Amino acid sequence: MSRLRRSTAVAVTAVTGVGLVAAPQFAGDREVPVVASAAQTAGKMPAETPYGGTPNIEPNQGGWAGIVYAMTKVGDKIFVGGKFKSVKQGSTTYPVTNLIAINASNKHLDTAFKPQLDGDVLALAPGADGKSVLVGGKFNTVNGKARPKLARLEAGTGKEVANGTWKTPGVKGGAVYDIEQAHGRLYIAGEFTTVAGVKRNRLAALSPTTGGLSTKFGMVPFAGVHNGGTSRVRRIAATPDGTKMYAIGNFRTAGGEERRQFARLDLGDSSDALDTTWKTSGFATSCNTVFDSYLRDMAMSPDGKFVVVGATGGPYGTAQLCDSVTRWDTASSGSNVQPAWVNWTGGDTIDSVAVSGAAVFAGGHPRWSNNPSGRDTAGPGAVTRPGLAALDPRNGVPFSWNPGRDPRGDGAWSLLVTSEGLWVGSDTNYFLPPSSHKFRGKVGYFPFEGGKTLPEDTTAQLPGKVYIAAPGSLVQPNKLVSRTFDGTTAGTATTESVAGAMDWSDVRGTMLINGVLWYAKADGKLYKRAFNGTTVGAEQLVNPYENPAWDADEPKWKGRAPEFYSSLQGGRTLGMFYDNGRMYYTRSGSSALYYRYFTPESGILGAIEHTAASSGWSNVGGMFVSGGKLYYVAGDGKLMAVKFADGAPSGSPTVVSSDDWRGRGLFVG
Repeated sequence: MSRLRRSTAVAVTAVTGVGLVAAPQFAGDREVPVVASAAQTAGKMPAETPYGGTPNIEPNQGGWAGIVYAMTKVGDKIFVGGKFKSVKQGSTTYPVTNLIAINASNKHLDTAFKPQLDGDVLALAPGADGKSVLVGGKFNTVNGKARPKLARLEAGTGKEVANGTWKTPGVKGGAVYDIEQAHGRLYIAGEFTTVAGVKRNRLAALSPTTGGLSTKFGMVPFAGVHNGGTSRVRRIAATPDGTKMYAIGNFRTAGGEERRQFARLDLGDSSDALDTTWKTSGFATSCNTVFDSYLRDMAMSPDGKFVVVGATGGPYGTAQLCDSVTRWDTASSGSNVQPAWVNWTGGDTIDSVAVSGAAVFAGGHPRWSNNPSGRDTAGPGAVTRPGLAALDPRNGVPFSWNPGRDPRGDGAWSLLVTSEGLWVGSDTNYFLPPSSHKFRGKVGYFPFEGGKTLPEDTTAQLPGKVYIAAPGSLVQPNKLVSRTFDGTTAGTATTESVAGAMDWSDVRGTMLINGVLWYAKADGKLYKRAFNGTTVGAEQLVNPYENPAWDADEPKWKGRAPEFYSSLQGGRTLGMFYDNGRMYYTRSGSSALYYRYFTPESGILGAIEHTAASSGWSNVGGMFVSGGKLYYVAGDGKLMAVKFADGAPSGSPTVVSSDDWRGRGLFVG
C-alpha cells in the first residue's frame, strides 16, 4: 500500500499548473474545470530533512540492491514490504525476507517481527482487528506454509493469525497488487484469475474477519490489456463512505464495457457493479508503446473529494497524460470525464502518490515538476524536484517543499502519510542535494514536526479600503491613495502615508494575499513584500525556478521561468488579481483576461496560460474580486463590476463608481 488509508493515517488540516489543463487535448482553455474550494487554510508540511535513526534496507550504496514497494501503519508500527534480504539498524545487520516492521515511536526496527516470505511483497493493509497486517504480493509461502499471494500476519510477531476464524484463501493466476477495506468488505486486486478455487478476474472481495470469498461482491471482471502484457488491476481506491471504488491497471474492459486503464465501480449493499455513469478517454492513448500500461499509483483524498493518479509513459506533451500527476474529482461523472488538473514532469515517471489534508505528494524519478513542454529538458515553468514533490491540491502547482532524492534510481515506489509525517520507500539511499546528502537506505521519514506551516492565502473582501498605486491618468510616483468602498458607495480619495521605501509608479499590477503584496514590474520580474496598510517590508524577487543548492550540485536539472515573465517586459501588464489558486491578469495589446495557476506559498506559476475571457478586456487596469463580483477599472477610469463565478466573468458589467480609479495597481486591504 502506498496511499493514505482511513484506517492507517489521520489527515492533517484539510484544504479543499504546472502546465495544468484538462483532456482530451489537455490544453483547451474552455475545458479547464475549477476546483471548488475556499482559500487555502493553514496546513502542515513535512520537514525537509529526513529523520535520523530509521533502519537501512539493503544498505549497499554501490547499487540498488533492494526495493520498497508498499507501506502501511497498524497500531504503533510501520510495515514496509518489497524486495530485500537484509536490514541494518545501527551497526547490526539482520536477515529478513521482504517484510519488516518499524516502531512508529522511535523509528527503529522491530526485531520481534520476523516473518518468512519467499517472494516480493507488493501490497500491505491493516487487518480488521487492528492487530494484524494483510500482505499481498508474488510470494507462494509464508513461514514455510503454502500461502500463495495473500496472508494475514500478527503485527507483533509476523506469525500467521491463529484466532480460529481467519482462513487465508488461495490466490492463483498472478500476484496481488493491492488490498483495500471498503463497505465492510476486504477487496484484493492484481493479476490473479482464481481465489479459493473460484474464478475471479483481477478483483475479489473477502470477509475481513474470516477471509471467506464473497459470492455477491468483488465480481466485476477486468479483462483485456491496454498495450500487451498481462491483465491486472494495479491499484484500487475507495471513497471514505465506501460507495465508490476507482481502479487502475492494465485492462481494456471492466464489467464487459470498455474502460482503458481506469474505471469506477459502484459498491452497493447487495452487489458491486461498473459505474456506467463514469468513463474517461484520458488514458486511452498509448504513450510510449514499450509500456503495457502506464498508470502506476493512485490515492484517495482524506475527505473523499478527489483521487490522484500517477503515471509513466514518456514526454509526449500536453496532448496526453504521460509522465504526470492528475486529480480526478469524485463528484464528476459523464461519458468523458476529465481531470481537474494535470502536472507533467516533462519526461520522467511518477511511481507513487499520497494525499494528506494539505498536499498531494508524488514520488518516482522525475527531475522536474510543472514541466508540460519539457522533453527530458526543463521547459518554461519547470522547477527542480528530484524524485519527490508536494503539490497544491487545488491546482497541482508545486509547494516549496523539496528534499529530493539523488541518485533518483528507478523511483520512489511507495509513499505513506500518517498523522505524524510522510514515509518514503524507494530503491535508493540518499535524500537532499549531494553536497548535503543524508543516507537513508530505501526508507526515509519526514516528520510534520519541524515542517513548514502553509500560510493562508486569503484576500480582503468588501466593505473595506481599496488602494490605488500611483493614481490618476498621469502617473504620480511614490503615491498611494485609498478609498473606502462597500461595493456601491465610494469614499473620498485619501493619500496614504506608508513607511518603507517603495516607488508605487514602478508596479504593473498588484494583488494583496494574506498581508503580502505581489506586483509585477516593467523589468520582466515578479516581486513581493509585506504590507499592513501603514508599512511595506523589504522587496523580494520572486524566482522559485532557481534553487541554489540543487542548481550547484545538479546544474543539468535547473528550472526555467515561465513565459509569463517575458510578457512583463516593458510594462505590458495592466492589472492582476488572485482568486482560489489562480492569478488573473490583463496586458496591453490584448482584449483577453488571462490566468495561470498560482500557489503563493511557493510563488510558482503554472506553465500554461489560460483564457478566462477572450474579448472585452482591452485597456482594463486594476482588478480585484469580492463577494462573487469582479471589480475592474475601465479605460476612462470608472470602476466596473461583473459577476464572477466558476473562475470566469459572466453577464453585463455595470458602473459602480464614476470616480477616477486609474493607477498602476488596485487591491483591497
